[in-house]
Amino acid sequence: MQEPLEQQVTLTDYLRVLYRGRWIIAACFLITLVTTAFFTFTAEPIYEASATVMIKEEGGVSDVLFGGVASAFRRDTEINNQVQILKSRTLAEEVIRKLRQSDKATTLRVLGNLPEDVRRKVNPLGLLTGVLRGGDDNHAPASEEALIVALAEGLRKRLKVTPVRNTDMIEIKFEAPSAFEAAYVANTIAQTYREEDTRWSRAEVSQVKEFLEQQLPKIREDLEATEERLREYQEQQNVFALDKETEKLVENISQVEALYHEALTELNSTQKRLAYVDSVLEVSRTHIDVDAIASQPYLEEIRRQIAQKEIERAAIVSNLLDHGLYREDEPTLSQIDRELTELKGKFREEVAKLAASQMPDPLGVSNQVLQRKIELEAELRSLRPKVESLERLRQEYNRRLEGIPTKALELARLKRAALVNEKIFTMMQEKYEESRITEVGQLGKVRIVDPAREPLYPVKPKKKLNLTLAGIIGLMLGVGIAFVIEYMDNSVRTPEEVERLGMPLLGTVPMIELEPEEEERPRLRPGTNGDMEAQELSSRLVAHLRPKSPIAEAYRTVRTNIQYSRPDRPARTILVTSPGPGEGKSTTAANLAITFAQLGNRTLLVDADLRRPIMHRIFGIDRNLGLTNCIVGREDMDRVIRATPIENLFVMACGPLPPNPAEILGSDSAKELLRRMSESFDAVLLDSPPILAVTDSLVLATEVDAVVLVLRAGQTDRQAALRGFASLEKVGGKILGVLLNGIRVESVYGSYYYYYHYYYYTRDGERKVRKKKKARSHY
Repeated sequence: MQEPLEQQVTLTDYLRVLYRGRWIIAACFLITLVTTAFFTFTAEPIYEASATVMIKEEGGVSDVLFGGVASAFRRDTEINNQVQILKSRTLAEEVIRKLRQSDKATTLRVLGNLPEDVRRKVNPLGLLTGVLRGGDDNHAPASEEALIVALAEGLRKRLKVTPVRNTDMIEIKFEAPSAFEAAYVANTIAQTYREEDTRWSRAEVSQVKEFLEQQLPKIREDLEATEERLREYQEQQNVFALDKETEKLVENISQVEALYHEALTELNSTQKRLAYVDSVLEVSRTHIDVDAIASQPYLEEIRRQIAQKEIERAAIVSNLLDHGLYREDEPTLSQIDRELTELKGKFREEVAKLAASQMPDPLGVSNQVLQRKIELEAELRSLRPKVESLERLRQEYNRRLEGIPTKALELARLKRAALVNEKIFTMMQEKYEESRITEVGQLGKVRIVDPAREPLYPVKPKKKLNLTLAGIIGLMLGVGIAFVIEYMDNSVRTPEEVERLGMPLLGTVPMIELEPEEEERPRLRPGTNGDMEAQELSSRLVAHLRPKSPIAEAYRTVRTNIQYSRPDRPARTILVTSPGPGEGKSTTAANLAITFAQLGNRTLLVDADLRRPIMHRIFGIDRNLGLTNCIVGREDMDRVIRATPIENLFVMACGPLPPNPAEILGSDSAKELLRRMSESFDAVLLDSPPILAVTDSLVLATEVDAVVLVLRAGQTDRQAALRGFASLEKVGGKILGVLLNGIRVESVYGSYYYYYHYYYYTRDGERKVRKKKKARSHY
């Protein structure tokens, strides 16, 4: 055996694989396309409506009064925060509440289409059963809150929120089975989002305003009461004025009292705002360890500096009051106020960065809320030292007041109380008006730029896209299956594969395919018309029935290759065998014998298959008189040889089937008989059993001049072919080469070669073969 050739895969090999698997590819393509088309055209249409909102940065009065909640955020971070708020569970639940209260509630599918895992728990009234709460299925309706939560989850699955690139705008898209519902729900989401943003923006200021509203009446009453007591005392004691020094002391005391109550009011307002932020965190079910997040060393240092500056400011105020130089625009106070403003601004910037980097749950709560809580906590820590410093200063001035005469002391106390209450009332009145203005100015950051409109066309199913993808996937699937089948197919299919296995190739024979009209031709012998199987067997003799066909020419090519394979010592006895059954060795032996006879050579075809003989049926002769009779010496060779209607072709049947075929064929009498055959005939062809099944062929291979190994394309396994070839070589068989039988020329070489080949051999009068699909194959 020759050395196996290195296998090099070419483009032609890939094209052959695709051609052989064309029906699989076509089937996968059509099945995928038809299935996709069915589901696409029967699916419920889905519409998508889009609303656009703009996120406007906060500014103006609210930033001056309350520090600006979002002023420290970068634009992209703020937009991402708002996107998460729009996707949040809290907003979705609020939208569901509004939809259920609207006059369109009965027409909205979003209020009835629960998620698949929840839908099974809904009773005909649309209420969740107790199973949702973890109890048994007892048809008891679930709580209203559980229903809203389930509906909100369904809404969130249909919602798409995407920021518009390089802008401060966000696009809100909602999908629904109807165009009206898609637009209606999208607009409801946008409107609810704007309302919630406005409510949040006003919430802190509203808390402060409510606190001031509660305090103003009480302070007014205190002011009126102190003024009345002062008037009564002056009338009773006939004392209307204090000396200059006492008057100055009272003025300073009232100033300190006013500063103290202003700081105390600011402290209480901050506590109110912090309480509101805590309530937001509680509602959002978010638990944040603010102390752990905010206890960074650099934040602690900034807070310490702010507290120290507040203490210094109180000391400066005390000193200025003692020297009668106190006023709000005093340069020293202005300088320390600027330093405090810078420190607080720096603190807010650091908190903003920290909140953006350590946000635990962006869907549950905005990091804007987290930042605000940290800021308010820091503000409280800085206000407490300020209040404590002013309290100590207030107590110091009160001790000084106790040192004046009794009559003047009472008048000083009353004047002090009146002045303090007046300043406190004026200050709180100003704060109240400021909070009212701020509340009105808080319109929120959200503006609805483009409300949603009813879409004209559905977005799903995407018919063109689905069909295109189905076609591509179908083709890919078919090609994949074709290559998998090719990879798993270990059979020999082409002449090139035979050569790659290192086996010499004598030739190839195409698949024998007969038209129905051809089967109506006269058979090889009379009497076969009544035996359909005999007719079918004899129809394989294409070298005789269609001598000008490509198949007959292929057999003649093999015959020629056999003749000239050894020009110096032509083979007279030729063994035809195969690795396994059903590979066409008997048909090959018969047709090769015919081609030798057509040359004028006296040719003998011997049926040496003593296990499953077939030649007697092909040629219509008696099986019981043949090869085994001659070997055992019961009959003479000339008596068992039968002439055929084909000139120069003679046939010897197998004879009675022996119990030990291998011993019979390996006997000395068998060898002598084979010698006599070669002397009496120009060519002797022996049809033998498969090599891998029994040893009969290996026994004969040592006695003949040449061996032809028949492989069937697409059936013979490569390993079986190699084992058969190696077995013949091992016993010393003179292997001429391999005949590849049953090739479908069109599958291997393409339709052009196929039709060209047929046209060339049928052009001179023989009827052209019809399309292959109407033919029947034989081997």
